[in-house]
Amino acid sequence: MSLPQQHSSVIIPKERRRSFMDYGGVNSFNNFASSFSRAQQYSGSSIMEHFEDGRAGSLRQYSFSASNFPGEDTPISPLNEEAVVDDEVSRNGGSDRIEYFQFPNPDESEVGDSDNYLADELTPLAPTISKQSSHKSFISRIGSSTSPQTIFNSINTLVGIGLLSIPFGFRLSGWIMGVFILLGSALSTNLTAKYLGRILKHHPHLLTYSDISFAYGGKFFSILVTVFFVMDLIGAALTLILLFTDCFVIIWPHVVGLKVIIVSIVFFTSLLPLNILSIFSLVGILATIGIIVVVVVCGFIIDKSPGSLLEFAPTALLPANATSLLFSLGIFMMPWGGHPVFPELYRDMRHPQKFSHASNISFLVTFMLDFAIGATGYLMYGLEVDDSIIKSLMQNSNYPSWVNKALCLIMGILPISKLPLVTRPIISSYENILQISPHYYQKSSANKIVRVVARFVFCCLLLLIALLFTSFGKLMSFLGSAICYTVCLTLPLLFYLKLNKPHIGIMERTLIKFGVIISISCAVLGTYASIVAETTK
Repeated sequence: MSLPQQHSSVIIPKERRRSFMDYGGVNSFNNFASSFSRAQQYSGSSIMEHFEDGRAGSLRQYSFSASNFPGEDTPISPLNEEAVVDDEVSRNGGSDRIEYFQFPNPDESEVGDSDNYLADELTPLAPTISKQSSHKSFISRIGSSTSPQTIFNSINTLVGIGLLSIPFGFRLSGWIMGVFILLGSALSTNLTAKYLGRILKHHPHLLTYSDISFAYGGKFFSILVTVFFVMDLIGAALTLILLFTDCFVIIWPHVVGLKVIIVSIVFFTSLLPLNILSIFSLVGILATIGIIVVVVVCGFIIDKSPGSLLEFAPTALLPANATSLLFSLGIFMMPWGGHPVFPELYRDMRHPQKFSHASNISFLVTFMLDFAIGATGYLMYGLEVDDSIIKSLMQNSNYPSWVNKALCLIMGILPISKLPLVTRPIISSYENILQISPHYYQKSSANKIVRVVARFVFCCLLLLIALLFTSFGKLMSFLGSAICYTVCLTLPLLFYLKLNKPHIGIMERTLIKFGVIISISCAVLGTYASIVAETTK
């Protein structure tokens, strides 16, 4: 008995002293970094799975029983997974087998360089059905992220360039309607995010947003949803390109040249593996924080309007007309467009029963940030605020010269850090459709050349589309209305209404149907307004 005790007393302290990055247990810096990296991979790949190799389609050809699966109320600890598996097998008479998946440790990988490259490019982020299992067998991921890590990843998913247009949204809607729409968007999308979690709770074989769409409407419906994702990703890439151009055109007035530069950067960064691109996203977080800090600081640098928080610019309580109000619908919905990632954030949690609490905090913090930047920008520039608060700041000659330099640095970093991850799902999808991905020809140098050429052609097409769009605000409003209302509200409500039907009461079902009608109406009216409205100052 003494030997095992002596052995454990020697081993454990050595493990704990391995690095200061490991202090904090499950919430150590290393674990936070690992959770963050996985979240970037979710947003960078899995939502496009139905356009890849048919893998997701085969996921639903198996029978599942939620009663035989340890659900949300009985979280599984990685320390006793063997006991759980044994218990499941014994309760099912040994006929059914449940396999649990944990994220591999890169240090323990035994594959070669070529296989490592494939893992970066193509390894499924959500485990798929084991083809060697019986028809009731499936693989379930054991979550690794704690509640604080999930909150961090959720806020990072929600806080993006959408907040830059919120002051413009207040200009269009006025204070009263603007606060009402922004708050309503936050509350409703928070509710639908939790609805997605409830769907996953009662359907443990579903892993991603695409899985849910397949379970709701089958293969063709899931492809339709994927088309929405493609449009959203292309639109997000265009907004980043326009944001980069609108900021730097003040310094170098060559719009076409600036768009060529940023798209060229997209091409070269597209050649990098996904694990490196996830690091770029962390830089993007710092750039977003930098924008918020610069906006607030600028408000106190000068004491005369416009551009000051010491003397407010003229504002309005109500919108000037109905078209402006409808135009603002997409602006206020755009910041909440991260719903396709929430199912995987749910599946990645160690204790999924805490997802609702994590979602409440995430949406509350995001709302506070969005409202703060929106109200600050609107108070600073009022009825003269541009469709991006950055443009208003850079065009104000009353600020010190360092303001434009700081904003140029930040606005150079932000699009470059986000564009590679935004375009990666599209690239991975068309490479699988054309069968030129490493999955098909692992060691062919000729195939690598074909892939480089294909990415160059893709970037050329992206440039041509970017040259057709000139208004950042109109594009943001269109995406928010046509895409975000659909993906964040309409579809999750429909999914929940059908897939969780046995758990919904009559009153709740009526309210959900009413919510679907409102969401579709906002999507149609907002899309129309974004097309016909003018954005001139």
